[in-house]
Amino acid sequence: MGVIRKQWKGEDMSIKTALVPIESLINLLKSLSEEAKEEIFEKVFIEEDTVPLTNEERQAVMKAEEEFKSGETIRWPFGR
Repeated sequence: MGVIRKQWKGEDMSIKTALVPIESLINLLKSLSEEAKEEIFEKVFIEEDTVPLTNEERQAVMKAEEEFKSGETIRWPFGR
């Protein structure tokens, strides 16, 4: 059984930690609407970054686009 550890700063600026069993998190996600899953995905996994891509990042994006075009990718089960 896996556990996810999430840390954040509390109102008093102290570090807070929560441990959540992965199975509980998966069951929670399965019970949510598609809209709720999208919102969680956007807030947890999507970061805004204004720094230009490095050459390595640019190459990774180009490789991913090629894999997508050739059908080598898998469908993400959440979102659109």
